[in-house]
Amino acid sequence: MKSLKSIVIATSLTSLTLVVTILIGTTATIYYVHQTLGEIEEALPITLARQERDAGLLISEVSELVYAVHMAQSNPGRNEIEAVRGGVEKIEKHLEKIRESYSFNDLIGASAIHATINPAIFDVGEWITHGIYNFPPESPQTLQLVEQRATDANRDAQALYQEAADTALQILSLQSYRMGRFRTITIATLAILSIVSAVLVFFIIWQQHTFHALQQSEKQIRFRANYDPITTLPNRPKFIEHLSEAVAQSKRTGGLTALLFIDLDRFKNINDTMGHDLGDELLRQVGVRINECVRATDMVARLGGDEFTVLLPYLPDEMRASLIAREILENLSRSFLLQGHEVYTSASIGITLCPGDGDDARTLLKNADMAMYRAKEMGRNTFRFFTSRMTARASRFLELDKDLRSALKQNQFFMEYQPIYDLKQNAIAGVEALLRWRHPEKGLLAPDTFIPVAEETGFIVDMGLWLLQRACEEAVIWQQGGLETRPYLAVNISMRQFKGGFGREQVAAILEETGYPAERLVLEITESLLIEEDKRIYYTLHDLRNMGIKLAVDDFGTGYSALSYLRNFPINLLKIDRSFIRDMVEDEGDARLVETIISMARGMGLTMVAEGVETVEQRELLRELACKMVQGYLYSRPVSPKEINVLLHEEVAARLPALRSTTLIV
Repeated sequence: MKSLKSIVIATSLTSLTLVVTILIGTTATIYYVHQTLGEIEEALPITLARQERDAGLLISEVSELVYAVHMAQSNPGRNEIEAVRGGVEKIEKHLEKIRESYSFNDLIGASAIHATINPAIFDVGEWITHGIYNFPPESPQTLQLVEQRATDANRDAQALYQEAADTALQILSLQSYRMGRFRTITIATLAILSIVSAVLVFFIIWQQHTFHALQQSEKQIRFRANYDPITTLPNRPKFIEHLSEAVAQSKRTGGLTALLFIDLDRFKNINDTMGHDLGDELLRQVGVRINECVRATDMVARLGGDEFTVLLPYLPDEMRASLIAREILENLSRSFLLQGHEVYTSASIGITLCPGDGDDARTLLKNADMAMYRAKEMGRNTFRFFTSRMTARASRFLELDKDLRSALKQNQFFMEYQPIYDLKQNAIAGVEALLRWRHPEKGLLAPDTFIPVAEETGFIVDMGLWLLQRACEEAVIWQQGGLETRPYLAVNISMRQFKGGFGREQVAAILEETGYPAERLVLEITESLLIEEDKRIYYTLHDLRNMGIKLAVDDFGTGYSALSYLRNFPINLLKIDRSFIRDMVEDEGDARLVETIISMARGMGLTMVAEGVETVEQRELLRELACKMVQGYLYSRPVSPKEINVLLHEEVAARLPALRSTTLIV
């Protein structure tokens, strides 16, 4: 390698010397050529011809003007005068063109012709427009002076034009002489440069060839040092380098990083029976399929043999690693086509987390390797976390995800509704739709058990649409039941739904299909949705508002609670979180906070709803603070569609049951 570099340096110096020699030897020649070319370019025949043509055309136009004036004298009339004026305007435009074109490049004396004709045309234009002395433009006296002025200018210009033709001939003769001299010098110079250039080209080609060979060698060495030659994935040293950087970043920011250690099951049998070539092809396809399951910020590497690793930085939570591991297992369980042979394999995956399981690359690799062997011991084609607690949690998570998807198909979900009361009217103002899941084996599951799983896996998108449609279908029955007042329907919409494409078209389709009125629908969102720097969410909320749908911020006070977000978005209602209501009677600080929020909401034109009202004292304090609506067990627990229908048709006095102390799912 050193000798190759020495050759490259030597050839570079040689080429540089030759270039310097050529530059010094040809500098004078180039300077002379530049000066000569500049003079020749200024006296090109085409330029001369164009200037001569323009001057001749100008004189011709002046002659036409003289003729037009003569005709006006013979037969004075409006048309003849206009013809003279038209001729003047035509000449003025031509004069302007000559002035702009030849002011700095006058070779034949066009400027002299211009100087002769221009003042005469100016006078003619003034006289033919305004007259002269006290004579009008069409008078014989004016026309006679105009004719005389134009005739004199035309005569002088023709004399100058003849001189311009002689000047053009002289320039062409001088140009011919200079071109002959330039040709002789150029031929001699080019002969010398051709010989030197041929030598230089030879050395440059040789130099470029050497450079190319060196670059290819360096690329191959760098590639072999950092990448696996079979799969073209990063190799062990490259992966450990990135893993160390991810660990350091995780320490600084406190973020979560996961390491997946993947080992193919029974790869040795495939390699031994089908040959190493097909084994290598299988490894390449495995690398491709693993890459299909990860994000752009993740890194897939091959450590050697049939061992692969995946680095997952910036994870939102541990369960994201289990979802990716499951997707990898499913992707690798499909058949591989190797030169016409259909082959099946599987994998065992070990997962370790940083910073929980270790704070350096070596420890994390060892932990992931141990977790992978536990996965093999459990029967292969599965994954295990380094800690049994995480494995158990991931198993429950994935099992719940699987059950969720079948629950929707098997109609295991149902709806309950909790009324929202207007304190002033002492009547039901609205009902909030609440999703429930009766699991065939585990019974009734609390929403906080399965909603986070649906959010994480994205199933909340389908589940949320089902909830909205079912709630609208059941609410239509109440709206058509002959009620004097029709309560609104409140439905929760998650951030993941908005990111999954939830918007005007989906809501409009549901409302059209169910017949539920848009103006009686309230969509409840969280404060976190309002701080998303996503213009699509902003426009989506405004689209929904333009449909007549009301928007409410749920659990207000537990998130960011920034007034600027409330001003920027089309919000109608604020629902203050139950945590503030619970202690407001005993805790003066909570009471003041609730009072401040209610006052703020009233000042912004927003309706306030207090959640979690369970005692008469809480209700009365909220009434004193001018809170408009309340919701909680003091009035009603969440009930079935049939029960809410009964409540809506009862008398107002019967809508206030006694306080219930039973703890229920909300």
